[in-house]
Amino acid sequence: MRGRSPEVTRWRSLLFLAVVGWFVSPPLQAEVFWRQPKQADTVIQQLGGVCVYSTGVQLNGTPGTLAAYSLGISAAEVRASLSHTLGLPSSSSFGGALLTHVEKDRVRRLFVLPAASGESTCVVLMFDQSLRDFARVSQESPAWPEGLPAVTATAPLFSAVCAETHTAFAVAETPSDPQAATQEAAQTLSRAGWAEVSSAAASTFKMFSAGKKVCLLFASRSPQTDRTTISVLQREGATP
Repeated sequence: MRGRSPEVTRWRSLLFLAVVGWFVSPPLQAEVFWRQPKQADTVIQQLGGVCVYSTGVQLNGTPGTLAAYSLGISAAEVRASLSHTLGLPSSSSFGGALLTHVEKDRVRRLFVLPAASGESTCVVLMFDQSLRDFARVSQESPAWPEGLPAVTATAPLFSAVCAETHTAFAVAETPSDPQAATQEAAQTLSRAGWAEVSSAAASTFKMFSAGKKVCLLFASRSPQTDRTTISVLQREGATP
């Protein structure tokens, strides 16, 4: 298998660190997130996962929480183990990266992110909200979080906002291929006054700035849906 280019690795590292770090207010604190063991986090811990932080977020406009787990095995192994143990379809949305699990009156979305350093480590972001809130917003037309650039014509499939760190994250789908989707999103940002930070980035990784705001774009193709998933991450007050 041909290795990733240094540029792709650098920008994947940037995306990885941004998603994990920008939702958190320093200092980071390792902690047990739920007071009572829950099935999903128990499975993650059995895989060797360690909870490195947790914080409050708005999930699709409703209150929720985010916990991050660090694991010493690959993202593919984690996705397969979570799918098998929790009884989830292996071809979940986002190309298997995002798994949705219902536990009694709670809904937990597990977002599995490969680490930039290689295939042997990953991070699982666990987004938690009540089943009632999940069902309510599922009946409504989703919208892009306030202040986050709408880089696709379609509404986001999922969004998370942390007011404490002035960070917003959204995922949407488009029929365009990853390179075209990234270029279309880049053009939308440029028209809105954003400037690309580096022209040397890989074609599906781009970073923009506007004043004190920084925005990252990342696109990937889902083999299950044959559509492109584009992720948008924005932080105010960060530096490139």
